[in-house]
Amino acid sequence: MTALQRKVCPWTMMSVMLLTVLPAVVAGAEDSLSPSFARSRVEVSDDLRRLVVQSAPQAESSRTELTEVGDLRLSLREAVLLALKNNLDIAITSFSPKIKSEDIAIAKAIFDPTFSLTLDANRTVTPTFNVLQGTQVSEIENRDVNTSLTQKLPFGASYTLSLTNNRFDTNSAFAQPPQGFNPSYKTFLNLSITQDLLKNFGVDVNTAPIKIARNNQAISVTQFRQQANQVITSVHSTYWSLVFAIENLEVQRRSLRLARELEDLNRARVRAGVAAPVEVTQAEAQAAARVQDVILAEKAVKDAEDQLKLIVNFPDGERIWARTVLPADTLPFEVAPMNTDASIQEALEKRPEYAAAKLTLQNSDLDLRVKRNQLLPSLQLQGNVGLNGLNSSAGGDLDRLTSGDFTQWSAAMVLTYPLGNRSARSAFTQARLSHDQAGASLLNLKRQIISQVREAVRRIDADVRRVEATRAARALAEEQLRVEQKRLEAGVTTTFNVLSFQRDLAVAQASEIQAITTYNQDLANLDLQKGTILEKNQLEL
Repeated sequence: MTALQRKVCPWTMMSVMLLTVLPAVVAGAEDSLSPSFARSRVEVSDDLRRLVVQSAPQAESSRTELTEVGDLRLSLREAVLLALKNNLDIAITSFSPKIKSEDIAIAKAIFDPTFSLTLDANRTVTPTFNVLQGTQVSEIENRDVNTSLTQKLPFGASYTLSLTNNRFDTNSAFAQPPQGFNPSYKTFLNLSITQDLLKNFGVDVNTAPIKIARNNQAISVTQFRQQANQVITSVHSTYWSLVFAIENLEVQRRSLRLARELEDLNRARVRAGVAAPVEVTQAEAQAAARVQDVILAEKAVKDAEDQLKLIVNFPDGERIWARTVLPADTLPFEVAPMNTDASIQEALEKRPEYAAAKLTLQNSDLDLRVKRNQLLPSLQLQGNVGLNGLNSSAGGDLDRLTSGDFTQWSAAMVLTYPLGNRSARSAFTQARLSHDQAGASLLNLKRQIISQVREAVRRIDADVRRVEATRAARALAEEQLRVEQKRLEAGVTTTFNVLSFQRDLAVAQASEIQAITTYNQDLANLDLQKGTILEKNQLEL
């Protein structure tokens, strides 16, 4: 029976009560995983940017805040959920997708229409002189209401629709009836269109910034996912290290008990006159050495416990450091089938950094297309059509405008090309080099991923063989010690030999536990290399 199985926690409900430190729990199944699994969702809120964890239904039975004192039983899943919720690195990274999403709106804004309205009034009074009438006063008054709507279109055109309305009032004799009319109202409606035919022509060129912004937002999501993957892997490694430290402490305590039992046996043998006192001294020396091993093992437990507390980042402040964390899970050992080719394919499909590298290559390809387009000369087709209306009454000018009798139009072709065009050429060269660099980086990352997955799979295979070997060595060590103890009782061997076999057994037991611990840690590492650790933990971003 292991230390975890024999040690009784006074707070028997703690392992399930932990879940109240998580956000509201909602049960449900997701389509992307097997229906037999309960699912957990990690979402980023808009206000606090915190991770809300939707936990499995079996964890809903009871909850409590982390404010009690005493032992704290914690399962691996609970540790993962708490770390995702409380880890500051994840909280910081979670801002990026939302920030980048605003860049998409900024890129789209270039196609937003712009409306303008101008209200203008002016009055001018000046002295005038002519030989017939002498000195007179000239009064001129203008009132304008001008509106316009301007917009750029995705295929490379832009338009301006404007309406100008003017009221003109003067005391000039020439503007009075019957020669003219005063005040006069004039309205002008005009539509101007400019279409790029070479440079800046086409939907692909003009919408490239939007596509790049979308890719950048997707890259930030992959970075967020990668950060979560790293945290989950760290929790797995640290959690199993704590389990190993506790199990190893129990191994050292058992070894100490065996040494003391041998010490008592030798004292009895000395009193019976069948053993020399030196054998008691040997047993005492071995027991003293075992005490040192126990002390070191106890320190290792506390160190591993503090490391887990640090990664999980419990919200209980300073009080959590005084509490003892007891893993609720024991070390499992189930041989998982390995397929190197399938693992590599899965990694290339799901590794967040590989997805980010492909998006970066897409961005560089879009930028290259834009820069190639900028090498072309600017050839614009410009045209406008307009309607005019003039009358002595408000509204009458609009009637004349809408009659269609007073029109104007114009058309032009404008060619512009900077001689040498060095700026555009240099920008295109930079874009081409950046595209080649992104392609080389993607290829290099692909090779690294293949190498990492292959190494992770080999590590699992080696771990399995190591566990089998250490199990066999532990069983043989147990049998050797049993036989040697029988021989000691029969007086055909020495205390030194028994102590030697006791040491061998302690080493074999610790090696077996370490091998199983490493196997579980390496399973998490393989999931990290394949980009599937969120799925394996039944979590989804």
